[in-house]
Amino acid sequence: MVAIVHSLGNTEKLDAILVAAQKRLGHYGFEKTTMSEIAADVNMSKASLYYYFPDKESLWTAVLAKEHNEYLGLVASRMKEITDPEQMIMEFVMMRHDYFTTFLNLTKFRFSDFYQIRPHFREMIGVLRQQERAQVTQILEKGQASGVFGIQNPEEQAHLFMDILNGLRLLVIRNRPVTDLAREDYDLMISNHCSFCKMFIRSMKNNTAIS
Repeated sequence: MVAIVHSLGNTEKLDAILVAAQKRLGHYGFEKTTMSEIAADVNMSKASLYYYFPDKESLWTAVLAKEHNEYLGLVASRMKEITDPEQMIMEFVMMRHDYFTTFLNLTKFRFSDFYQIRPHFREMIGVLRQQERAQVTQILEKGQASGVFGIQNPEEQAHLFMDILNGLRLLVIRNRPVTDLAREDYDLMISNHCSFCKMFIRSMKNNTAIS
């Protein structure tokens, strides 16, 4: 999980700030959102908000961490309910797509150049991707151990799997802002992901995993 970094303070108030910031940043974006607006949303002064977060970047970092932790938590919880590795892979793809359409701040962040000019954000996105690949690796390892998947290197296959999923998503987006995507775009995205996932599963079951 990604740690949520913030100043010490009232936990209830902190949660309220993060929820308000998540909504406003998700709707208006980082550049168009001000700390004053977020403070007003939770009925507190701007000075009080700075007690919890010294600047907008630290608050946005906390929002990104909140969304990613919620996403990873949901996936981990769901994976515990499933025993069939094939179903686990398909469920992971579906949940990942749902997260893409739900956690707007993290989605925008992943497809912006914001982290490219701020080193700590670049490091953060690397951690997020690593954790996601680790979840897929665990699924493939279970399939390997049970004999369902005939693969030699689950971690390598997980990297390839995630890279192709990201590539298929980028083909649909085609350098457009995430906020400009229509329902047809999301439908095409999940259709492509599911088709690839089924092909990937068949290749592993046939002991000819893509390499």
